[in-house]
Amino acid sequence: MSQEQLSAQPKQRRSIKQWLWMLLQVIAGVGIGTAMAKAMSLPEEQVALIGTVITLVTWLADEVISLPSKDSKRGSVIHGSIRFLALVGFIMALQSLAALNGFSR
Repeated sequence: MSQEQLSAQPKQRRSIKQWLWMLLQVIAGVGIGTAMAKAMSLPEEQVALIGTVITLVTWLADEVISLPSKDSKRGSVIHGSIRFLALVGFIMALQSLAALNGFSR
């Protein structure tokens, strides 16, 4: 094997690990968002509003606040956490809106 082939393998493995990590985050975010929306004993309109506010605040925090670079270890953790919280809020809002329209519960 040439040196180029050897150096290409870890990059490929890294991208597969990153893809699997992202998939795990999406599954966890959907599960947590759905569970939180169903566990709240508030009217569906309020749960949808809470989910929307969570999504907007995390999106604004990611855009407005000066955060570490996404390329650094600390920055990737911070940006990943913000995206995860935004996903949880989005799923909460979607699940509640679906319940209001008669699609669930």
